[in-house]
Amino acid sequence: MKDEEKWILFDGDVDAKWIEDMNSVMDDSKLLTLSGSDRIQLLPHCKLILEVDDLSYSSKATISRCGVV
Repeated sequence: MKDEEKWILFDGDVDAKWIEDMNSVMDDSKLLTLSGSDRIQLLPHCKLILEVDDLSYSSKATISRCGVV
């Protein structure tokens, strides 16, 4: 059960601030650093899905980390 894949779904508009904070989670480190310098490590069996209508607030760095469908 522990290694079963877990999916985290973000459904809604992309905000320029929080999506940039998600870049480190979406790269190989899978590490989220919060504003208070706390760090959350995303486990290897966890995956993210971003369901959005528009990527106009996303940087090229963010888009390059995502598989866009």
